[in-house]
Amino acid sequence: MLDEALGKYEEGLEIWRRYHPEKNSREGGFLENIGIVYHHQGQLDDALAIYKRARRIFRKTLGPESEELGKALRNTALVLKEQGKVEEAMDKFEEAVAIMKRALGDEHAIVADFLCDLAECKEDAGDARGAIVLLR
Repeated sequence: MLDEALGKYEEGLEIWRRYHPEKNSREGGFLENIGIVYHHQGQLDDALAIYKRARRIFRKTLGPESEELGKALRNTALVLKEQGKVEEAMDKFEEAVAIMKRALGDEHAIVADFLCDLAECKEDAGDARGAIVLLR
């Protein structure tokens, strides 16, 4: 099922690029979805590479404060955490949280989800106190 989804995303991306050769946020969205499939397939290095491309496109087309960039950073952090790269993951989670707070406000449910992810990462790194502070 994931292979089929991957094929459809890749096909959609090819069609999109054919009719819209300039970089735009929709291309970043296709790439992010491809990265999600790679992540679910356990192809973590491939997922990271695709997320990096998506982040670059979101920064260029939507700016450094976009919700889409924040979500791509979170997805990157989740992969890094799964790879055991907890410090790198925390950096990406922190960047994602900061962007989402600016984009959506401190009280948004998505911000709360991202803070929970960051807290779990801090706990994994042995910083239980830091995790508790985030969740208060």
